[in-house]
Amino acid sequence: MNTLISLVLASSLLNPEYVTCNIWKYTKAEPDGMVCIYLGKNGTIAYHYPLLSYRECPKQWQCPYMPQSKGRVTIKDIMKGLSDGF
Repeated sequence: MNTLISLVLASSLLNPEYVTCNIWKYTKAEPDGMVCIYLGKNGTIAYHYPLLSYRECPKQWQCPYMPQSKGRVTIKDIMKGLSDGF
């Protein structure tokens, strides 16, 4: 049984499921960066960090499926997570 669980977990990590994510917000990150935030199915959140301008952010792209267990994510939650990561 443990072998089966290990195989399923390994296959999901090696071949993640992708969903279509749409642009949600363009925002500034600390200290001088830009961030494009995308939302997908079941609260999946993805980020893209353009180098020169927000025009580098596509309107849609395939992002790894990572459903959120808690309720709707706010901009404040995202900005806090970004500032904690830098």
